[in-house]
Formats: sequence, C-alpha cells, structure tokens
Amino acid sequence: MSLHYDLYENPLPDGNRRKRLHARVVTRGTTNTEDLAYLIHDRCSLTPGDVKAALSELADVLAHELKYGKRVHLEGLGYFQLTLDMPPVRDPKDIRAGSIQVKSIAFRPEIGFKERFTAIDLKRVREKNHSTPYSAEQIDQKLETYFQTHPHITGQQFQFLFHMTRTTAYRRIKQLVAEGKLQKIGHRRSPLYVKKED
Repeated sequence: MSLHYDLYENPLPDGNRRKRLHARVVTRGTTNTEDLAYLIHDRCSLTPGDVKAALSELADVLAHELKYGKRVHLEGLGYFQLTLDMPPVRDPKDIRAGSIQVKSIAFRPEIGFKERFTAIDLKRVREKNHSTPYSAEQIDQKLETYFQTHPHITGQQFQFLFHMTRTTAYRRIKQLVAEGKLQKIGHRRSPLYVKKED
C-alpha cells in the first residue's frame, strides 16, 4: 500500500515573493482506541477489553509522570516530554509563574521506530484535497451571491462552497466575523452565520 502525499504552499513572509512548497501526508482517516484494541488483540493473547484497559491506564500514568516533570520513555516507540510557553520578556524579573503555561507534549521517536518508515512507497495524490486559494475579494463576492438565495451558511457549507479544508474554512469564517462581514447566530455547538448588515 502506498502512502499518499500532496503539496502545499508555505506561508510567505511580508515582502517575500518566492513561492515554496512542502509535502504533507494525506490521511486516510483515524484509527481509534477500539480499532487499536482489536488490531493488538489479533497479534497477541490479550482480549480487546484488556488492551483498552491498558491503553486507558497508560494515558493516565503518562499524564501523571509528565505533570511531575519527568520525561517518559516507551521502549520501541520514543520519548514524551512537556513543552512550555511564555510571553516574550527581556528580564527574568518580569516573568511570573502564572504567565507560563504548558504549550504542548513533544514526542521524539526512537531511531529504530523512525527507521521503520524509510522504505515507504510514496505517491502524490491525483486529486487535490486541500484548500483552493481565494483572495478576500473573491470570498466577499461569492458570499454576496450565496446570500442572495440563502438566509444563512454553516461552517460545512462554507467549506464546500470554497473547496477548503475544515481548518481553513473555520479560520476564514473567524476572520470574516472579526471583520464584521459575518455574524454568528444559533447554538454554540451548531452555529450559523449570516451576512452582517451595515
């Protein structure tokens, strides 16, 4: 089975006109805990329930150890460690413990685990699966036409209308709301967006 990838444009810094591309894996869905339990069950004598219980406990123990500043090593897999974030300061006296927060959890794979991916068959996808580049003016014009026949638009409808990924669509919607071009209405879990009247 081939691993598919697609090419994406790097964000350009101000004043830089030279376009650069980077490759990104095209995901084929998500393998969840239930799937993992049965996949592991097929390879050993553990029941799916035993595997799920072990994975649940692993998550709890991993979180506990990371909270105490430990780096966690899973043999054959790699290392987990917390990373921190803080506002930019010049003098250590200007920083307070309350302004330092956990940024993320860094994972560094073992060399042996990483080497398992050196002989992968890579193929570029034929159909683009990422966002179509639209200018702000093109989005405004297309929304203007859309609202002539529709009272509102959902995030998913916006995504399909502009051929964007979910992440890009919601980022652009948030920007349009901030600019006062769209207004968010409806329930928090299923919001609708309407054209904001002047």
